[in-house]
Parts: sequence; structure tokens; C-alpha cells
Amino acid sequence: MLHWLVIIVLAVFVYRQAEAIRRLERRLDAALKALGGQKKPTTAETLETVMGDPRWSEGAAPKPAPKPAPAAPFETTPAPRPAAARMETPAPRATAAFDPRFSGEPEPVKPPRERRTAISTWLAENGLAWIGGGGLALGGLLLVVYAAQQGVFTPPLRIAAAAALGVAMIAASEWILRQKQAPGGRHLLAAAVAAGAGAVTLYGAVCAAYALYDLIPFAAAAILTGLISLGLLALSLRHGEPLGLLALVGAAVTPWVTGIDAWPSTVLLAWALLIGVTGFTISAMRAWGYAALVTVIGLLLLALFPAPDEGALLILLAAVGPVAAVLWLRRQAPEPNPAGRKVLGHQPGIAAVLTALAALLSWFQALAPGGGAPTAAALSGALVILGAAAAVRRIIPPMVFAAPVASAVLAILLALTLPGWGAGPQPDLPWLHGLTALIPLAALIGALRTSGSRRTVLLGVGAVGAAVTASVGWRLMDDAVLTLPWAPAAVLGAALFLTAALIARTSQNLAKDRGLVLWLAAAAEMSFLALHAALPGRFEPLAFAAAALLLSLAARRLSWPGLAQTAVAGGLFSLAALFAPEAMGAALSGALPLPFAIGTTLLAAALLFAGARLMRRDRHHEAEAQATLSLLVLLTGLFAGLHLLLSGQQPDALSGELFRASARTLLLLSAGLALTLRQAEDDGPIARWRTRLVIGAGVVHGALLQGLVLNPWWGGGAAPVGPPVLNTLLVSFLAPALLLLACGARRKPADNWSRAWTINGIAFGFLWLVMTLRHLFVGDAMTDAVIGRAEAAAYAVLLLLTARTFAHPRIGAASGLPQGLRETATPAGWLAIAVAVVVFGWWSSPWWGPDTDPMASMAHVALLFGLHALGAGAASQLRGLPAPLDRAGTAVATLILFVLMTLMIRAAFHGVDMGVDTPGGGLETWTFSALWALFGLGALVLSAGRHDVVLRWAGLIVLLVTAGKVLFFDLARLEGVTRAASFLAVGALFLAGALAARRLNRARSAEPDPDDVGT
Repeated sequence: MLHWLVIIVLAVFVYRQAEAIRRLERRLDAALKALGGQKKPTTAETLETVMGDPRWSEGAAPKPAPKPAPAAPFETTPAPRPAAARMETPAPRATAAFDPRFSGEPEPVKPPRERRTAISTWLAENGLAWIGGGGLALGGLLLVVYAAQQGVFTPPLRIAAAAALGVAMIAASEWILRQKQAPGGRHLLAAAVAAGAGAVTLYGAVCAAYALYDLIPFAAAAILTGLISLGLLALSLRHGEPLGLLALVGAAVTPWVTGIDAWPSTVLLAWALLIGVTGFTISAMRAWGYAALVTVIGLLLLALFPAPDEGALLILLAAVGPVAAVLWLRRQAPEPNPAGRKVLGHQPGIAAVLTALAALLSWFQALAPGGGAPTAAALSGALVILGAAAAVRRIIPPMVFAAPVASAVLAILLALTLPGWGAGPQPDLPWLHGLTALIPLAALIGALRTSGSRRTVLLGVGAVGAAVTASVGWRLMDDAVLTLPWAPAAVLGAALFLTAALIARTSQNLAKDRGLVLWLAAAAEMSFLALHAALPGRFEPLAFAAAALLLSLAARRLSWPGLAQTAVAGGLFSLAALFAPEAMGAALSGALPLPFAIGTTLLAAALLFAGARLMRRDRHHEAEAQATLSLLVLLTGLFAGLHLLLSGQQPDALSGELFRASARTLLLLSAGLALTLRQAEDDGPIARWRTRLVIGAGVVHGALLQGLVLNPWWGGGAAPVGPPVLNTLLVSFLAPALLLLACGARRKPADNWSRAWTINGIAFGFLWLVMTLRHLFVGDAMTDAVIGRAEAAAYAVLLLLTARTFAHPRIGAASGLPQGLRETATPAGWLAIAVAVVVFGWWSSPWWGPDTDPMASMAHVALLFGLHALGAGAASQLRGLPAPLDRAGTAVATLILFVLMTLMIRAAFHGVDMGVDTPGGGLETWTFSALWALFGLGALVLSAGRHDVVLRWAGLIVLLVTAGKVLFFDLARLEGVTRAASFLAVGALFLAGALAARRLNRARSAEPDPDDVGT
């Protein structure tokens, strides 16, 4: 099956090559025919054509010159034109025909149309050749198998016959190749297939002689197989690349076929080196790209089995070989195989990626018990150096340099995470430190020898690789209880800062040198990391602020791009350190004295503000961002101090998942605000999208964790810590809201992104109000407690106020959002009205609502009545919204006031127990009727004064309800004087209302009422 797979692959490749050659031959034949068949006109023919053209018939035609003697057959230059025939050419007409031969230019030769070879033609010429070659190879193999099964010949005869057949096939291929004079030319494909079939038969004979019959020892089998492969390589110089591929594949699989375990490691190494040197040499000489790829893959497969040192040598050879082949080919004259040169040009990049992956496997072998890291570290370092050199020489794309760097970084982290790392020094640690330092060193040397985008990519890859290694590696070394685990990061960060001067000195465009920006960012990151690892947590905010001040001073004195940004990053690190348990957590739990915490915060804020002042002249945007971070640091410290003064020491204040998630959200949004403040008109797409992605990540993080998963009401988060309002809910919801609103307001010019940030800020603020109300009513039982009557009323008031706030013209003005919020106010208003009707009309009623239990105290009754009054006032404020909504707001406000008056009457007679099971007396019933009638009368009077149809209908409905109550309820329940007083009072109020309404209507109208005419 392996041989048939090789034959199929070669068939596809040779078919494509044959098609390309055939198309080239057709083009050449068509071009030669077109050039040979073109006939140039003689002078006489030219004159006759010119004189016969209709454009020459106007005016006096000149006499034709006598015909000259005919030109000799071998003459190719036309005779000179007679003087009489020379005249000025008249202006051509648009419709006149003109002989193209008169132009003196040959007709363009149209390229022949490309046509794919018909299936029948391909089968006749190539298909039969492949079928024949496959049949020969299969026949040779079957001969060996049949001889083994039937015992017709002795084993030596069987192997000899197979070998003779293989040699005969190779001889036949050579004979076919020499038939140059045969009709149709020599059949190159048939020759190559015959040679391949012979090689497969010889491979099968050697394997059978060794594995089946034990006729030859291992050494003889290996030597014979190698000779066959070398012979095929020699023949490939005549037959082409497919036969060379077959030879390389056969040489690579020889150890597998003959039993790789039987090969001594030294012999296997020598065999692999022979394959590599031979394969890369022939690839360079013949510009065979696929041969180089097969050689690389073969070397990497063979590198899995020798000892680690020998395997590393093969991996290095697989990386160096394609690079050397391309370099050698560049020094030669242009080859007649441009397609092969192009394919070969891609192989160094492919080899760099494959060898980087293989180097990781080498680390697994080296770090196994009994192994060592020096060989693997040397291999990774060599690959890094080779990658940088190849990128500088433009042999590989610059981003391919990231492959060996990423492999080295992963290898270092792998070495630090393997079992066995415990307390005490490790013998392989210097190799890991050396490899970490080699990454930026190779990138720096390579970048100094190139320019443009290659220089930027090399610096960026080297800097990022070193920064990632130091960032993750120090934590692993710290877990291993090593001495000074932060020292490598500190030394490497200082070295990067020092070498930045060399990069800046050789920069062609310092102001836009992105490579220097990345280099400085990596240096700052490692310096911050060293501070974080070396200092106690309570000193970190001050240390980061001091580092930011030094970077601000450097940014003021030097014109390097990136220094100001690193200073802003230092301010962000200082803010992040405040949220750490070692700083704020220690202060709130009492482990850190409050004066020390407040003093540290104030000093850090002062240092950041001083850095902002230093950058104000030349780095205005960064200075504004740093000043904002200084303010955030100050507010964070003040919040911690105020929280501690009001609620005392609370050990669990910052230990919950909700607070940690809130801290991460605040850091993302603070970074987004800093990026927004330093925005500039010339920012590239990466800078613009960086701001959007950072703020978007903060929004998504906060919405998913604080809003859903860890929400203290409907999620799994813990209850807020601290007094009402001034608790950790400020950090979880209000602080993100303020940061998002600031981002939306400071983004210039305002666009869809700023509007989206403002909307999200409003959403976080609304969540803070909801959570705060919930905490005010139920305390720590936010998850389990049911929504009470007063709490429901508070939520309804909040919805009404929110809808009215959306319609305010100044809300969202900085981000260009008023129109959008006003459009949102309409659906929000209808939602608020629906909720208000349900809550105030039913839910929050202690008389006819779902909860008729007695109120806790008169203070609770007063709170409930106050919320009703607030709800009525908030609903009445919807008058500024579109027409249907403002009328609905007036109606709901009237309903809430009517319900409030009814409940107040009920409370006046029954106190806190206003349930339905306590019937009222005659005086209570009369009071309801009288005050309802008075309420309706007041609504009518007010509607007449305002000319408000909603109030008019509300007053009429209340009066009609009151009249119905008096007729059908009071008449049956009341007796004596009370019954009569009820009717008299209601009737008097109705008449007074009618008179007042008539007078008010007359006062507002100058025309007489039509009903008064004739009265």
C-alpha cells in the first residue's frame, strides 16, 4: 500500500507538470507558425494598394511611377519608393477603409487559445504509462510474494529474480529516455514511471531478503537500500523531481522498513545526515522545492528516535538546509525552473515552523528523567538566531520569526512546570535565563540590520516574547521557592530600557517607530513585574506611581514614542494595586493602619498628578489620562477610608468573588478611559480599535459577572458590605457607570461608540439604584426576601423617574445622545406607567392587595404613603412627553392620588391594620363618600382651570363612582342622620362643582354659551 500511495502522489504531480509543458509547446508552435506565415508586400503591391484607396481619388491624382524590376527572391527589404509617389497624406475619413499593410507595422500575433487535453488523449499518452508503470511495480512485488507463498524457487532465486526485474525496469526507463528521434519525441513520463517501478521492486527485494528470508544481515540490507536511494537520486537528475522525491521517501522509510530499533544510534544519525545533505544539495542545484520539503519532514521523523543530542542535530539540519539552499540559489544565474524556485523559496518558512514544533518534542525528551536542558536550550536558541538571520536576509517573512520565539517561550514555561521543581536552586536554571535573554538579543541584532516593517516585526516579536516569558516565569519560579525570582525580570527590563537608546539612534522615523514603542512597552512591563514581585503589596501603589513619575520625566526629556504611554500604564498599575487584598483589603480588615493607607494613597495620587504636569506641554492627551488616573486613585483611597470610618473594620469586605470581578471591570474601564483621553487625530486603526476592545471587554465582563452571574440579588454574589448606600455596591455598579459615562463624554468627536458607552453607563447606574433600593429594604437578605409593598412602590417610582430623565435635553448631550434617549423615553414611559398601575393600584395596597397583613408601624405606613405621593408626582412629570403618553401620565397620577386618599382615610380609622377583614363604621363610610366627592370636584375644578380633558374625565368618573356608592352602598349601610348627611353633603358638593365649572368655563371663553340663548 505504501508503494501505491507513492505512485498515486507521483501521478498527480507528473500529470500537472506534463500539462504545463504541453501548454508551453503549443504556444511556441503557434508563435512560430504565425511568424513564418506572415508575408510582407512588395513595393509595387503597396503602390497599387495606396492608389486604389478611395481617399486618393479626390483632386489631381499623381502619375504612377514605372514599375521597378521585381525583387530577387531572397531580398527581404522593399525597394525605395519613387519620388512621384511621395505626397502628403490627406486627412483620413472616419468611414474610409485603410489597408493595414500601409501602416508599416506587423499585425499582432494572437496568442493561441489554451485548451485542456482531452481525456482520451491524456489516457492514451499518460494514463497508459501510469497503468503500465503501476502494473510493472505491482508485478514485481507480486512476484516476490508469489515466490514466497508457492515455493517455486528457492529463496535466493526468488530474490535474484525480483532484483533482476527491478534492474530491467530501470534499464527500460533509460532506453525510453534515449529515444530522442522517435515519432512524437521521447516519453519522459513513461521513463520516470518505469524507473520508479524498478526502484519499488528493488526496495521490495531487499526488504524480503532481510525480513522474510534472513538471507542478508542488517548491515547489508541498510547498505543496499541506501545504494538504491542514491542510485535513484542520480537517475532523478535525468528523469526529474518526481523520481528524486521517490528516492528521498525511500531513503527516509528505509530504517522503518528494516526495523528502526535494530539501527545503532550512530549509524541512524549518519544515515539521516546523509539524507539531509544529499536532499538539500540536490534541491539547491535543481531548484526542487518539494524535494526540500520531503527532506525536512524525513529528518524530523528520524529525529524522534535517536538520543536527544543527535535528535537536536537533525532538527537543526532540517532548519538550516532550506535556508542554505535558497542562499546558494540566489548566487547562481537564473534557472530555467522559475516555478521550482518559487516553491523552494517557501520552504525556509515552512521548515522554521515545523522545526519549532519539533523543538518542543526535543524538550520533552531532554527534561525526562535522566535528561538535561542544555541541549534543548541550545537548539531553541539556535533556531531563534537562525530565524532572526533569515528574516533579515529576506529568506522568510518577518512574522515567521515568531515561530521559534513562541517555541522557546513555551519550552521555558514547560521546563518550569514539570514535576520536580522544589525548593533550592535548579541546575538548569542558567540555561533558561540565557534562552530568555537570547530572544530579545537576537531580535535586536536583526532589527539593527534591517529597516521598515521587518524591523518593527522583529523588535515586537522579541520584546513580546521576552515579556511573556518573564511575566509567567517569575510566578512559576516564585511557586518553586527560588531565591529572588523577580531578578531576571528586573535585569531584563533594565537591559531593554538601555538598548532602547540604540534603537532610537538608528531609527529612520523616530516619531512613528512602532518597534521602539513595543520595545519600551515590554521593558516597562518587566519593570512593573519586578516591582510587583519584589515589594510587599501595601507598598505597590506608591512604587508604581513613582515608576510612572520617572517615566513621565523621561517622556518630557526624550522624544521617544511610547514613553508617555508607559507612564500612563504605571498609573493604571498603581490603581490596580489599590484593589489588591494586600492594600485595600488589609486596610478594611484592620491589618493595615488607616493613616498609613490614606497617606500612601494621597502620596501615590500626588506622584501621578506630578507626572501629568510634566507631560502637559508635549503630551497633552497622555497628561490628561494620567491626571484622571490620579483622581481615580485619590477617590479609591477616600472611598476606602470613608467606608472604614462609617462601618468599621470588616475582614470579609473584599474577599468575595463579586468584589474581585468588580475590580477587574474597573481596571478595564479605567484603562479604556485613559486610552480615550489620549486619543489623537492621527491614531491608526490599531490604536482606535484598542480603545474600543478594552472598553467593550470591560462592559461585557461587568454585564456578565456583576449583572448576571455574581449579582447579589438574582445571582451567586454575596451581599454588599458596608452601611446603606455607602457600601461595596458603589464599586460594583456606580463606579463602572461613572467610568462609562466619562468615556462617552470625552470621546471626540461623538459617534456610535460614545453613544453606546453612555447607554451602558446609564444601564449600570440604573442597576446600582435598583440594588441599593433592594439593600435598603431587605439588608443582607437580598437573595431570599420577597418584594414588599413599599419596595415595589419604590421600584415603580424609580421607573417613572427614569422615563422622565430620558426626556431631559441635557442627559447624554456630551455624547450626542439626547435624541436617542428621548426616543427611548416613550417605550420606557409606557413600561413605567404599566408597572405603576399594577403596583399602586393593587400590589402595594395593604387593604385590597396581595399582602393584607398589618403594617409594622405607623412609620412604615408613612413611608408607603410618601412613596405614593412620589409616584403621583413622578407620573405627573410625564406631561412633557408625546401626546398619548403625557395624558396617560396625568391619568395615572390622578389614580395614584385617589388611591393614596383612600388609604389615608382607611388608616385614619384603622391604623396599621387596613386589611379587608376589618369592616368600617358609618362615619368611615360617610367620610369616604364625602372626600371622594370632594376629590372629584377638585379634579373638575382643576381641569376647567387647565382646560385638561383627562382631569375632567377623571373628576367625572370619581363623582359618578361616588354617586353610585351613595345610592347602592351608603343607602343600605347607613341609618338615620348619617344617611341623610351623606346624601346632603354629596348633593351639595355636586351642585357646587357644577357652578364652579360653569364659572371657570365662562372665564376662559369670551363667547356666550349656546345654552344661555333664550334662557
